[in-house]
Formats: sequence, structure tokens, C-alpha cells
Amino acid sequence: MLEVHPEIYAQEHTQHQKISTCHRCHRSFRAKNEDQFCMQLCDDCFDAHLNLREPMVSVRVKARPRSHPHH
Repeated sequence: MLEVHPEIYAQEHTQHQKISTCHRCHRSFRAKNEDQFCMQLCDDCFDAHLNLREPMVSVRVKARPRSHPHH
């Protein structure tokens, strides 16, 4: 049996009516869901993040041949 508490749902629902500032582009937005709210990303940045399959911070490691200085 699942118990529903309307007051909790209402509180959770109004949480997203708050205007948030995008973490990336600093525009104001209203989060559409919990993930977006937690990540603090506006619709555009959130969509871009979801479509991005590579990590946000990319570290490129180049294999360099070790050079031995000749004296």
C-alpha cells in the first residue's frame, strides 16, 4: 500500500517554481525536474549536457617519446 502525502508533494512541487541561476551561463531559469534543479543548469545547458556523451572535463594525454639529453 502506497501512502501519498499531499503536503509533501505540494512542497516539492513549489520548490521548482523558484528561479535558479544557471551554473554555466548564469541565466535565470526554472528547473523542470529534480536533476536539472540539482545541477543548476538552464534548459539549454541542461539539454547540451544530456546530449554530451563525453565527460565535461576532458583530459588529453599525449604519449611523448622520452627524450634523453645528449651531453
